[in-house]
Amino acid sequence: MARQLIKVFSHNDLDGFGAPMLLKAVQPVMFEDVQFDMQNCGAGRIDEEFAHWLESSEASRYTDVYIMDMTPDSEYTFQQLNEHFANHWLVFDHHESEEELRKKYAANSIFPANPDITPSATSLAWDWIKTQPHFADLAQDRGAELDYLVELIRAYDTWDWQNDPDMDPAVRQAADDLDQLFWFYPLQDSESFMHDVYEAGWPKYEEVNHLLIHTLNERRAKYLRGHLKDILITDLDGHKFGIVYASDYKSEIAHELLGQNPEVDAALVISPVSVSLRSNGKIDVAKFAEKYFNGGGHADAAGGRLTVNPIKVGEQAIADDLAQMIKNQTEEAKDEESTLADNLDPEIAAKMAALFKKQ
Repeated sequence: MARQLIKVFSHNDLDGFGAPMLLKAVQPVMFEDVQFDMQNCGAGRIDEEFAHWLESSEASRYTDVYIMDMTPDSEYTFQQLNEHFANHWLVFDHHESEEELRKKYAANSIFPANPDITPSATSLAWDWIKTQPHFADLAQDRGAELDYLVELIRAYDTWDWQNDPDMDPAVRQAADDLDQLFWFYPLQDSESFMHDVYEAGWPKYEEVNHLLIHTLNERRAKYLRGHLKDILITDLDGHKFGIVYASDYKSEIAHELLGQNPEVDAALVISPVSVSLRSNGKIDVAKFAEKYFNGGGHADAAGGRLTVNPIKVGEQAIADDLAQMIKNQTEEAKDEESTLADNLDPEIAAKMAALFKKQ
């Protein structure tokens, strides 16, 4: 039986699954007496999810809490972590919007081993793993295999795969392909997907899934072309935004939107429940997301949650427009059914009526 039972809260994107699943990948060798129990949640929901779990009867069974790819927004959450878990809790996060909070709790926050490299939650977890007592027990080739996967996840999550001119083109392509595959599978299969990738290593996994990757790349190109035709450019909060609706490929669409519209300061991609923002450096979208969307992130890449459902708003707009069209056509039909006398000048109508009476 495990001597340590660790609850892991993490985000639900590639990096959010990559970090805790990395712990599970090395667990048999490095953490033999540890059991990791993973729970993934959406952006901005960590305080709510943690509070709900803490109130449950099962919380008392856990020895530690790890929070990955997100930082609590509430001071109360930190107080609860300290009260219930003392020094047995850690935050593995890299988002700039919560950096000051992590510095306040520096003893419980993991910071990058190399400050010159933009970290992700997965790379922070890897930095931490390397400092643990049994890291030397990990086979050298296995360590190299995991190190490469960590870099692919980091490169995509930080967008270095697009922005770093010195990155190896093979790494750039592999990072993109890995993220494509991750989002292809339903959320309930994400843990299984990451387990299989970590088990096989990227070269073997890519080889087996080469045709699927090619198909997904083709589908994405078509999707981007179709959605980028419908961009609304408008001024918001003193900046020019390009706004587009897309439920898939949000990061890619935002990147292309900025490239195709150099006059735009930021891209705002709307999906049914969330928004994704990208900036060209003229606006801090992390602050914008925090202020208006209960979100956060990085200065040039951020996200948040919507309080309205754009699909329902769009459906209602169509219904209202159709109702008005039906009303207009009904009124036109009534006008056409009116008699000749209804449309004549009253004086002329009276003369015609007198004329027909004489006949």
